[in-house]
Amino acid sequence: MPLFSLNSNYGIGVMGEPSIRFLDFLSRAGCKIWQLLPLGPTGYGDSPYQSFSAFAGNPYFLNPEWFFKKRWITSELLSRFEAPNVGKVDYADLYKTRKELLGEIFSGFKKYSTADQQSDFKSFCAKNSYWLRDYAMFSAIKEHFGGCGRMDFPRYKIKTNDAVLFAEKNLSRQMEFFEFLEYAFDAQWREIRKYAGQKGILLVGDIPLYVADDSADVWANPELFALDEDGTPTAVAGVPPDMFSKDGQLWGNPLYNWQAHSDENFLWWSRRISRQAELFDVIRIDHFIGIVNYYSITYGAKTAKKGIWCEGPAKSLTDVFCSAAGNTKFIAEDLGHITRDVKRLIKKTGFPGMRLMQFAFDGSDNPNMLHNIPKNAFVYTGTHDNQTTAGFFGSCPLKERKNARRYMNIKRSKELASALIRECHKSRANTVIIPLYDYMGLDDSARINTPSTLGGNWVWRMTADPDNMLADEIRALAEIYKRNN
Repeated sequence: MPLFSLNSNYGIGVMGEPSIRFLDFLSRAGCKIWQLLPLGPTGYGDSPYQSFSAFAGNPYFLNPEWFFKKRWITSELLSRFEAPNVGKVDYADLYKTRKELLGEIFSGFKKYSTADQQSDFKSFCAKNSYWLRDYAMFSAIKEHFGGCGRMDFPRYKIKTNDAVLFAEKNLSRQMEFFEFLEYAFDAQWREIRKYAGQKGILLVGDIPLYVADDSADVWANPELFALDEDGTPTAVAGVPPDMFSKDGQLWGNPLYNWQAHSDENFLWWSRRISRQAELFDVIRIDHFIGIVNYYSITYGAKTAKKGIWCEGPAKSLTDVFCSAAGNTKFIAEDLGHITRDVKRLIKKTGFPGMRLMQFAFDGSDNPNMLHNIPKNAFVYTGTHDNQTTAGFFGSCPLKERKNARRYMNIKRSKELASALIRECHKSRANTVIIPLYDYMGLDDSARINTPSTLGGNWVWRMTADPDNMLADEIRALAEIYKRNN
């Protein structure tokens, strides 16, 4: 369940009370895990997989009530955050209005915060200085240039001594503002994690393998990426053509300079994993196969048809993951073209992989079929990149529906979606993750993302909290298959 999809009065799902209510729902339902999408600040396209930072949190998720309780804002300002929940996130409206309101909160903090609160803010900045200062500087420069992408900056496309001097001389208050937003995000999120722990619920985060070109990470560490001397990418990420896309997927993220990462003993990665381990109990590594073999596309290509496969750092990087994560565990998103080398690495790490049961009915004896799902796996009906299960069975080829009915011993197609959820629970997999919209039986109006498309993605929201009846149905199903232990 994405955080942005929660029901709230503030135009988007937020931390604080909306998240607490959802955790209460999960607790009643007997759920032990809440899996989220990446929580980073989003830019063009609104994708959480194209964030301005691999470390920062999205200020849109800040709950203004938290600031009101601190007495940093008035009830009048709090009311200005309110927006009717129409079932979709209006990112354009958030972009136009939210920054000004957050700026007023920052002014209130500067004026009304106590000495202890100021000290707490400074301690947070000092502890997180290894990423926070660069992010604040990048964000302030980006704002100074009208919010354009890094490659469109008139100057300072990458971090230089001149860029640092310019920002520190001219943009110090703006930098402090962005640091403050991250301080508030961290404080609010820690309250959520503490409450989840009290309820016995694990929080699963999501790390995109690649970072956005328009990010503080690329800006501040150009030597770690495939860039030329001017900061322009030389090669970008994607995947080749397949059954879902005849042109492949051209993601556009700059590729890593893996030799440079190796030369610094993967310090940037170690810090990234450590930061996420502070926020989550389990981390899903998106596009895990790219750690072993990654697809390189020349910068400027119009499609992903012409690319080459290259060798990744493999176990050298996963060893760093395990070392940096402490008690935090991992999931390997191993969907796509799985080579023998990828299988070997997953076996060595012990990370559970993923199985999607929507893919089980193409007529082949594929890994997503119930009898082929291993114990060390997370099994899903589908993910944020797939149709809802009701939508899938409503539009998939007739042959697949027939295969599904026969395999699950179902007479009527309208029962397929609920039957697939039950099938996941029957599996040997240690863990079952069901998207909330599937438990609710929703059609594709609740779809989160359609890959390789721009617009209309990452917007679905609940217009009301899920009710106790649904929670009890979920709990009853878990009890039948002994998954509530």
